[in-house]
Amino acid sequence: MTATRRIVVVGAGSCGCVVAERLTRDDTVEVILLEEGATAADDADLDLTMLPVGPASRRVTHHRAVGGQALPRGRGPGGSSAVNGGYFMRWHDDDFAGWDRDSWDLDTIAAAYTDIDGGADGGGAMSVREFTDDELTPIAAAFEKHWKDDGYEQIDSVTPRVGVNRVRSNSRGSQRVPADRAYLWPARGRSNLTVRTGARADRLRVDGSLVRGVLLDTGETVAADETILCAGTLASAALIARSTGAAATRRIGEHRELLIRYRPRGDAGAQLPLLPTVLHTEDGLEIRCYNDDFARYIEGVEPTGAAIGIALMAPRASGSLTIDAAGAQQVDLGVVAPDDITLVRSWADRLVEMLAGRRFAGLLDADSVTVDDVVLTSQHAWGSMPMGGITDWNGAVTGLDGVRVIDGSILPSSGSSGPHATLMMAASVIAARLSAGRL
Repeated sequence: MTATRRIVVVGAGSCGCVVAERLTRDDTVEVILLEEGATAADDADLDLTMLPVGPASRRVTHHRAVGGQALPRGRGPGGSSAVNGGYFMRWHDDDFAGWDRDSWDLDTIAAAYTDIDGGADGGGAMSVREFTDDELTPIAAAFEKHWKDDGYEQIDSVTPRVGVNRVRSNSRGSQRVPADRAYLWPARGRSNLTVRTGARADRLRVDGSLVRGVLLDTGETVAADETILCAGTLASAALIARSTGAAATRRIGEHRELLIRYRPRGDAGAQLPLLPTVLHTEDGLEIRCYNDDFARYIEGVEPTGAAIGIALMAPRASGSLTIDAAGAQQVDLGVVAPDDITLVRSWADRLVEMLAGRRFAGLLDADSVTVDDVVLTSQHAWGSMPMGGITDWNGAVTGLDGVRVIDGSILPSSGSSGPHATLMMAASVIAARLSAGRL
């Protein structure tokens, strides 16, 4: 059957891969998937014991926030799913309370999650599994026992909630499973899917209020009946501004994080995944027990000690993304709200006390424990074009026809877990609606 509708997808990261695969199940739809990065990750890049996001990495685009904070974002097929720590956690059910229930009921959300992560049994398209006891350092194991003794429940559910949550991961053994291998590889034989790497979208082709395709930086026009931007929270908004000549300042969210550092005794576990276990607290924090120093995973990063992170999952203050009419952008993570500073500092005191306790005696040097002065970032920017505002509840851009956004840009709220699994869930739901002709 000859395709009757052409859709151009910009960005072959986690969302772009899901969208392209889902749409090309219908042979009346032709999909052109454009990816700026030239090459996909190889097996060495996908090693869970390494994160290829350092200053010299070819696998990321390097952004900077005001103040100099590095903001690496995945580059090439698979996007950030090919370079991150393999954390793949659902949001809590009540994180969706503010989402439009006509579009995003919990049954629809759960079914899409399960297709991706396999539900309680694991697997799914992304080969999701729970990290095992053998993938915890002695300190991570003591961390779990400490908080269970303190009254927190060990959560044995595919859906996290307040308590000790063993991290679920998109990985097979010691290898990350990126979105391109999970979604594009099975679709490679489809005649209605074309993947073009090394193809940089310079701007959208805009005719009045109608987007008719994409202009590449080579001058080539890729025509489309509909264009879907999956380039990420920073890049999608910048592409629209560059295309319309309309400067903008967008609010963005970020899971800010304070680190407690320490020096473990013996081998802290360089061959283990970065983050195997977390505590979700009743006051909106994710306490992250990292297995080792970030320098053991990221080339070019100075050693600073193993770490426990205190991440603000429901921050009271936001940052901003300012884009000029030419599409140049400035990211400002913003100032952490005073009440949030008080909250993370109070938990830092509790964690310092924990590390000084008997359960950790002999596992670390007690005099090495320090608390950072600066609250850093989790690399989880979201919400530059939120659903229910700048986009509708299926990512269609207000004021422009023929274009929608399906990536971190459209998240209208924060979640109690990182956004990776939820972004892919949202991409799957919206793409299914498009394929069924419901949008």
